[in-house]
Amino acid sequence: MQPIMPINTRHLRCQTGENIRMPNTIACAAELTVDRPPAAALALFTAEGERAWAPGWQPAFPAARRRQGAGAIFVTADDAQTTTWIMVDQNECWVRYARVTDGAAAGTVAVSVLDAQPTRTRLRVRYDLTALSPDGARWLEAFADGFDRYIAHWETAIAATLLDHHPGQTPSR
Repeated sequence: MQPIMPINTRHLRCQTGENIRMPNTIACAAELTVDRPPAAALALFTAEGERAWAPGWQPAFPAARRRQGAGAIFVTADDAQTTTWIMVDQNECWVRYARVTDGAAAGTVAVSVLDAQPTRTRLRVRYDLTALSPDGARWLEAFADGFDRYIAHWETAIAATLLDHHPGQTPSR
C-alpha cells in the first residue's frame, strides 16, 4: 500500500523559532494578550466563547446537551470544508482540542495561560497539524506562512469585542 503523499523528512523552519514545519506537518505557536482574568480569557476559546469575537464562527453540537468538558464535540463549516472538534481536556490553565478537517488536515489546538494578572492574561496558542491529502499539505503551508498574522488578528478582534462590551475601557498592549 502506498502512502497518500510522499514522505519527506526534510525539516523547514517557519518565521519564528517556535514554529516547526515539515512538508506534511506543522507545529506553530504564538502568544496574545487578553484584557480579562484567566478563566474569562480561556472562555473566549471555547466553542461558544469564540462566537463573540470570530465572525462566521457558528459551531454546531451533535449532542446538544454536551457542550463543555472532555469529550464534547462540535462541528464548524464554511463554503470549502467541515471541521470536527473534540475537547480533549480543559482546566484553569488550558483548553485543548483535537480537530479533523475531512480530507485536509488533523491534529490538536491548545490555548494555555502563560501569565495571569487580575485583569489581563497572556496566552499561547499552539496548532500541531498533519495533512491528510496533497490539498491539505498546501493548506498547511499557507496556514503556517500566515500563522503569526492569524493570531495577531485574533488579539485585535478580541480586544475590539471586549471594548464594544465595555465602552470607555482602553485596551492594553
